[in-house]
Amino acid sequence: MAIFFEVFKSFGRIVSLSGLKFIKFGTMKIKYAFLITSLVLVSLIMFNCGGSGINPKGKTFEIYLDFWNISGKSPEVRFDEQKTSREIKIDFTKTFGGVTEGQSFTKVIIDNFRIVDASSNNYNIESITAYEYRNSEWKKDIEFTMDFNQSEDISVMLVLDRSESLGADFETIKQYASDFVDKVFTDRKVVQMGVVDFADDVRSYPLTTDREALKKYIKGLKQGKFTTLYNAVDEGIDKLQMSTSQSKVLFIFTDGADNNSSPNVNVDYLINKIKGDKNTYKITSFAIGLNGNGGVDKTVLNKLASNGGSASFPENVKELKGVFEKFSKVISNVYNLTYLRNQQVIPRLSPAKLKFEIKTIPK
Repeated sequence: MAIFFEVFKSFGRIVSLSGLKFIKFGTMKIKYAFLITSLVLVSLIMFNCGGSGINPKGKTFEIYLDFWNISGKSPEVRFDEQKTSREIKIDFTKTFGGVTEGQSFTKVIIDNFRIVDASSNNYNIESITAYEYRNSEWKKDIEFTMDFNQSEDISVMLVLDRSESLGADFETIKQYASDFVDKVFTDRKVVQMGVVDFADDVRSYPLTTDREALKKYIKGLKQGKFTTLYNAVDEGIDKLQMSTSQSKVLFIFTDGADNNSSPNVNVDYLINKIKGDKNTYKITSFAIGLNGNGGVDKTVLNKLASNGGSASFPENVKELKGVFEKFSKVISNVYNLTYLRNQQVIPRLSPAKLKFEIKTIPK
């Protein structure tokens, strides 16, 4: 409305300068012309200012992949990272294998699928439309489809810094962590969560479904002197690799760089450990680096955010609250996609080119 009054005042000045300031003394025709023009202007401004209160529209994202099935019963897909919308978060290095479905079909399940933008906002999927590239054009496919469902079975390990560099902010950060626990448990039906906390030593609370016990543990954390980040991440990976959940999430928070871990445990060791996981369901890792004290190694945290994860670097504790809230949504809002197709033999060297349009709404 403030915009409306400014524009209206400007319009009045334009009227005055154009010689219509005598309008109140002029003819009825001029009065009506001025009134109609004003009403039209008001209507346009009210419409453009969003006065109707309509919710923001969702967005459409695209994923591109290659599909092949060399035996008719061994389907595989690989995503094209360069063409796929950058908001799609998935392990682009992975080839997703599938199985037969009944007598006529095969299916490929694509796990740990998220849609997250650069501001860590994530999106709920409304629908997916399939296309295949045939005869030099994309053609809508109604026979072979991509279905989706939210993964309910989630294990989360919160790797939490409690070094003395956090100072008096540590009590606030513990509250953010506790709120994070509540949010994830509220959003998902089947959740296990644990904590690995670190300073000059590394301690932990195992994966549990007891949110109150977990919050009590977080509340009792005490600060220490140093930052044993890598050893803590290593322990978090170990605990998740023993989990059988379909979605496994490593969530790291720190305000500094490692200065106390074992010599053989470094960032490359940790990345190889995540990437080389032999389990069917892989770990996706996210990281927050509180940048206010200037000690965060952004390169390291960006590397540790792997397999479709992401990193964020708030400047202060006030910004940190919003980042914790956003990541709680991102972590809990994970999908499994299922691509269903027939058992036609398709060579790996000449795969089917597929595109999927995903209509979404903000979460």
